[in-house]
Amino acid sequence: MQSYSEKVKIVRKANFPSRQLVATADLLPGDVILEEQPLLVAPHWECEQMKCSQCMLDSFVMCKKCEFFPLCIDCTNHNSYDCDFFCNTGAGAKISKNLLVENYAIYGVLKLLLLMENPTSGEQCAALSATPGAAVVDSDAWQEREVHIVNPLLQSGIAQAFKQVKVTHELLHTLCWRIDANAFEVAASDGNTLKGVYVCCAQLPHNCVPNTVVTIDEEFHLKLYASVRIRAGDIIYNSYTNPLMGTSQRQHELRLTKGIECTCARCSDPLELGTHMSSLKCQQCATGFVVCTGPIRDGKRSGEWKCTSCGATMDTAMVKELLVDVGEALLETNSELLAYESLLDKYGGRFHQNHFVLVEIKQNIAAILRAILMNPMCVPGQDLLERKLQLCEELMPLVRTVLPGISKLYGIALYEYLLSYMELAELMYEDKEAGNAALIFQEKLENARDIAAKAKEMLRFEPSNSPEGHLVSRIAMEQKRIEENLGQLNSKRNGV
Repeated sequence: MQSYSEKVKIVRKANFPSRQLVATADLLPGDVILEEQPLLVAPHWECEQMKCSQCMLDSFVMCKKCEFFPLCIDCTNHNSYDCDFFCNTGAGAKISKNLLVENYAIYGVLKLLLLMENPTSGEQCAALSATPGAAVVDSDAWQEREVHIVNPLLQSGIAQAFKQVKVTHELLHTLCWRIDANAFEVAASDGNTLKGVYVCCAQLPHNCVPNTVVTIDEEFHLKLYASVRIRAGDIIYNSYTNPLMGTSQRQHELRLTKGIECTCARCSDPLELGTHMSSLKCQQCATGFVVCTGPIRDGKRSGEWKCTSCGATMDTAMVKELLVDVGEALLETNSELLAYESLLDKYGGRFHQNHFVLVEIKQNIAAILRAILMNPMCVPGQDLLERKLQLCEELMPLVRTVLPGISKLYGIALYEYLLSYMELAELMYEDKEAGNAALIFQEKLENARDIAAKAKEMLRFEPSNSPEGHLVSRIAMEQKRIEENLGQLNSKRNGV
């Protein structure tokens, strides 16, 4: 199921919630640390379209043998233990054949129960030992699982079919949480996203500035690479949260999804490594930024909000109210470009330009601009292209700080920047307003060549059949386009 690099070792500590992976020799960026196949692949809880139990593509037929699990037209069988369990002579023979069809949300938990019952996989399941914390119990997600997963399973009588596993209300909720806590997003060959449970990789300790990067191909094979140089004796870290969120938001997500409190360098720094992603603009002076200087308690930074320049303070309730106002305003934008731009103008004077709420707004604007510019019916204008470039230039340094080294997010950002940079360069050259237009165009093409090379470098380990791997092919097309333009310029210069 998994294999580790010879340059790492597993270390278990009594006072540490998960096992640590420690480098025994220097690891260079790109070195493979771990390869792993998933214990389980399942649709997202809210998915209503049945998936083939063998390949996880859309399914519209059932297995002819067990008449319980869905298959696609290309797959004729699936896991033999699961199939036999629900056959007429199996332990689950009395369970309604429509249980899964009518309650498809149970798929992941049911598969995990079968893995636990199966003698060949029970030991692997035992490694998923995490239990939900108090913050998870009675949450909205907890209530949804109660209605759509726990109750249908208990009412089906399936508990009596399992001999090795004692199926209880508490266990089913725990399994829901364990699936989420140990899952990575994976993509099937048709592009639909799923959840893959990886026992080893998901147990690596978290750091909001990780030293690794994860890739997963369409066969769900996971590889963990070193994203930066890792020296002998260093702990291997993964990240399980959105790096473009503020500290309180990351902490909240980690408590709900992993049941952990993070004390990494970024979380411990009120300035978030100088990014100011949680800082507000001081309303008392022109140069200061208001930050919360207290320690982190229960996933939130406690203490007063104080200006780093003039020392003016801001009430915590006022900060919370401001964040609530922005959140409500975001819900009312209806994903309209002008509405997002208006929000950016309105709140730009209250938050640091790198604050996570402004970053979210900028990301939404960039996404809308991308859709407009990629529309074949659209003739890209200079103003839209320049706005897209401006947003990328504001966001990319943030990504570089929180995700140093090899980073797929930074690679994607560079690719987005490259597309608009090339479009604008060609547009301006076609206008030929300047007498030295050819020279300017050449300089821009040479710069674009460097951008493309950097983007490709960031994505070089992505599987060719993954969404990011497809970007590598597109970057190669842009590189060809750049070289063709440079060749044409040289030909004109030489009078060819």
